[in-house]
Amino acid sequence: MRNQALDLIGATEAAEILHVDRSVITRWVQLDRLKPANKMRGKTGAYQFHRKDIEALKPSDGDGAA
Repeated sequence: MRNQALDLIGATEAAEILHVDRSVITRWVQLDRLKPANKMRGKTGAYQFHRKDIEALKPSDGDGAA
């Protein structure tokens, strides 16, 4: 079960993976478009996400040209 904790990433890293601003991640959570794995305590607690869930949403690189 401890390995699952290593799989968690924050909103900043999720935003980098998805090539969006961090505020977009927060907005998507508020709109139920993205489900966090965890929310830290407090009114402004940080969201954590499973890396595999974020990777699944990652945009393709297009035509693959270098």
